[in-house]
Amino acid sequence: MALVIIIILILVGGIFYFSKEEKENITQNVTKPQEIQNNQTVTTSGISAEEAQNIAANYMAANPAEFGNTTTGTPSLRDGVYYVPVVVITSEGQHPPGTIVAYIRVNEKTGTILGIEPIKMY
Repeated sequence: MALVIIIILILVGGIFYFSKEEKENITQNVTKPQEIQNNQTVTTSGISAEEAQNIAANYMAANPAEFGNTTTGTPSLRDGVYYVPVVVITSEGQHPPGTIVAYIRVNEKTGTILGIEPIKMY
């Protein structure tokens, strides 16, 4: 009788051990495709934020009457368009230094300037 109980305990323990090991392998196989997918979505084709900022800065330098007393800020990307802030740099004008007064919109794919989006202050 004791021998039958020992055999049953060994069988139950073996089944538990092997079923636990299979679950770990399944989890590992599921995470690998997700890692590959994440790596594939990171790459983009187009200009960088730094390039967009340089394009906007060159545009501002070519139009000093319109962009005097300002510089470019850190661009943000939304829907394929970089929004490069136009930031006041000195207190000579009507806005204090650090105020964003407009955004120069730059196309992420082509690097062309799409226009200026002024910010209404009042």
